[in-house]
Amino acid sequence: MATGQAPFNPVPAMRTFPPVEHPVVVIGPQYLAQYPVELAVNSDFKVSDINGTLIFQVKSKLLSLHDRRFLKDAAGNTLVNLRQKIMTMHGRWEAFRGESKEKNDLLSTAKKSKLFQFKTELDVFMGYNKREVPDFKVKE
Repeated sequence: MATGQAPFNPVPAMRTFPPVEHPVVVIGPQYLAQYPVELAVNSDFKVSDINGTLIFQVKSKLLSLHDRRFLKDAAGNTLVNLRQKIMTMHGRWEAFRGESKEKNDLLSTAKKSKLFQFKTELDVFMGYNKREVPDFKVKE
């Protein structure tokens, strides 16, 4: 990429929904849509919009002691480093900026809401949240 050039970030397809009232920027403002976006994840962990435009992809680190995954943009740049914490009852994952694993680059943590689940339900805590109350819930 030449100096001064903006990275390629495809614009996801827009549907007719009201604008998001209180958007939360996690990775960076270039990834913030002003409207809800429908995304699909295929078996290769490629994330596309409803038109099939690649938005993100998830890559795993092979032969690692820790379960590590990397969220990459469409151009292959690492946005988030996902690490599973070992020996936690709720299956906690941590998300760090880029390829970092430093606490000051912690974006969020997620854990299962309940020990035993039939459908996925996660509690998500932003990196700055030190309370027991999650910032978001993800439900299947």
